[in-house]
Amino acid sequence: MINERYPFKKSWRWTLIKCFDFFIDPFAGWIRRRKFPTSVQNILVIRLDQIGDLVCTLPVFPILKRRFPQAKITVLTGSEGKAILDQNPFADRLITFRSNWFSRNRITNPIEFFQVLSDLRKTHYNLGFDLRGDLRNIILMALAGVRYRIGYGIAGGGGLLHETRPYDAALHQVELNARLVTDGPVSKLDLKPEIYFTPKEKENALNRLKGFGIPPETRLIAVHPEAGYSSKEWEEEKFKKLIAKFLEDSQNRVLIVGLSKAQGLAASFSDTNRVISLVGALSLREMIAVLSQCHLLVGNDSGPSHLAQAFGIPVVVIASGTNEYEKWGIWREPSRILKYAVPCSPCHLQHCNVEGHPCMSEISADQVFEVAQELMCEGKGKR
Repeated sequence: MINERYPFKKSWRWTLIKCFDFFIDPFAGWIRRRKFPTSVQNILVIRLDQIGDLVCTLPVFPILKRRFPQAKITVLTGSEGKAILDQNPFADRLITFRSNWFSRNRITNPIEFFQVLSDLRKTHYNLGFDLRGDLRNIILMALAGVRYRIGYGIAGGGGLLHETRPYDAALHQVELNARLVTDGPVSKLDLKPEIYFTPKEKENALNRLKGFGIPPETRLIAVHPEAGYSSKEWEEEKFKKLIAKFLEDSQNRVLIVGLSKAQGLAASFSDTNRVISLVGALSLREMIAVLSQCHLLVGNDSGPSHLAQAFGIPVVVIASGTNEYEKWGIWREPSRILKYAVPCSPCHLQHCNVEGHPCMSEISADQVFEVAQELMCEGKGKR
């Protein structure tokens, strides 16, 4: 369990948040006098961070709905979260907020912040959950007037919570999130994430693939060569070698998905119709629907690897030493993590400062291909 309240590497953050708690903590006893609501009509769940974080949160919503069947569940999430939660029968309302503290390279518009806050205050939330353990989310719940607030408080703001839960750093994030919203034990059956589509969305995804002339017996392999930070990126040349090895089997076709960074890789295979580039061509929701039709996904530690697992699609993750991927990544079989052990891991750096970036450069295309072949031979892909 984490008992340390301020797990920050930067001293200015530690100092700032400790000062905040110095003024708030004297009121904690008064705040915690409030009892758990006897009747819960409205629940607020805050999940503003990245795609993978939200996918790890998906099991929370059916758990809450079973526990409070009459309650309306509102999710405050980022713009990417809306694409993941759209059509989810357990989330009654989605409010999007592009916060600067989780949206990379963005400054929050103060007008947008107060519009969201005003919107939240219109609903009288009996119960609220901060799934991250983040001071800013806790303050937002308090300003929104959430009557009973539950979270971890490990990064400050615990004095504003009516109930703090233990943060067990040894648990995978999927299980940790589920435990926060329930008082009882969590079954593995409760930890299955689901992403929902309308029949029309499924049909559009199939039609898009048919438009590329992909026959039903084809093994469709998605490759996602991008990541949020350069420290998590495997070399483009190795992705080229890997795709070339996939093409040695005439049954395989490769889909390259991603944004602008993947364009160079896609251009390398412009002379073959067996490599299909969807780089920059899909919205996030369209990409999710297409991924649901693949047999396998190979990629860096990034959102699509989490999304594929939501459909039970085998995933090969090429993981850097940036973080403890085992606590955030694969939680469903059949999938594999390829990781090269280095003494500097976990570094939590956006850009590697070690010559040669060994945690990624030591992973070869042959290693990735061998693991991918093993998963495909198990024959558990979709389509």
